[in-house]
Amino acid sequence: MDSHIDDDRRYCIALHPICDRQFRHVADELLYRAHGGAVSADITDPLIATARACSTAFYEIGLNALVGSRQLYLNVSVDWLAQPDLLPLPVEQVVIELPECTFDDTKLQHLRDAVAKGYQIAASDRQLLQYGDLLVGLVHIAKVDVRQEGIFAILDGFRAQGLTLLASFIESSETLSRALESGFDLLQGYFYAFPEQFQYQAQTRQGNRSADLKLLRSLYDPNTDVGQIESLIAQDPHLCHLLFKRVNSASERRVNKISSISQAIMLLGFEKIRVLTTTLLLANNQPIKRLLVFKLLVRAFMARQLANRVKEIDPEVAFTAGLFSMMDQLEGVELSQILAESGLDPVITDALLLGQGELGKLIKVIESFENARMEKRSVKLVEALNRDYLSSVAWAQEMMSLTDD
Repeated sequence: MDSHIDDDRRYCIALHPICDRQFRHVADELLYRAHGGAVSADITDPLIATARACSTAFYEIGLNALVGSRQLYLNVSVDWLAQPDLLPLPVEQVVIELPECTFDDTKLQHLRDAVAKGYQIAASDRQLLQYGDLLVGLVHIAKVDVRQEGIFAILDGFRAQGLTLLASFIESSETLSRALESGFDLLQGYFYAFPEQFQYQAQTRQGNRSADLKLLRSLYDPNTDVGQIESLIAQDPHLCHLLFKRVNSASERRVNKISSISQAIMLLGFEKIRVLTTTLLLANNQPIKRLLVFKLLVRAFMARQLANRVKEIDPEVAFTAGLFSMMDQLEGVELSQILAESGLDPVITDALLLGQGELGKLIKVIESFENARMEKRSVKLVEALNRDYLSSVAWAQEMMSLTDD
């Protein structure tokens, strides 16, 4: 097989969350990333890569399953933009990110056609500075790389054009604070992975970490019975309140209201109860933490998906390992301490702390995929991971919706 074809098929799909100033998850950016570290790391045919990403996201998984009612930012190629019949629907939910190119009359007409169809357009700060006069009236969102020196000084020019300001590449609490102070409307970056460094001022539920970890451990223990879970949930009034609110919601269309925890558990199903509880306990009512919980659930489900294809690994054990693999970022406590408090199987502890065993290898594969470093992995595995990733995002989206108001 031609090496260029192999490179094209080795790309990794990713969804990067975008939130508003209150850290509510309002959009996602769908992009493909060429694998890192290889000599031939660039995707040789962006149109094909975009088409594959969109085909899986829009037609196999479905936009609603992936992002719910959130907007989806879509990286497109020049050739893709030139073929309006390829652009996905619904137009009000899709934001087109302009490709890096020189804007001539032909490309500007393609852009006008997309805007006429109702699509919103996002352009980078560099594009706006270089082609600002040509793009006036065609661009709605300025995507600003806040890592650049002096970038905050030019924001007024973008505001004067009535553009929504999106701060990208926010990777520290200091940059996040400055972006908020500078009036950015939207925020994107890995700042949510370090919640202990930025204290979001919101009403948070008080809890005991040891008790919470005990409940989590029981929820993911295959030997735990419903009665034990019922007893543990009953000790958390806030969790009970949300549980009954969810099971008795109008969407459930219940004739008779559910009034017992055991009934609620049976009706919602054990998996939904697990994730509902996990999200509440870990997010702690903080929107900024919900972004990380979402990523954690995606990783946990991917671990389960992969384990289904490995005889030596129990899928539920893999799920638990994925769930706890990022717990230190959520709790601001060393992972070794969290695992010790949790009393998990040594197989999980050794995999997460030492990278040992088949489970340790599985977690490393997922981490490599998340960082788009798949140059040493087979094309077949990368393609499977792309599918697993998007199905995991859809599952996490469904689970997180359980805690929506």
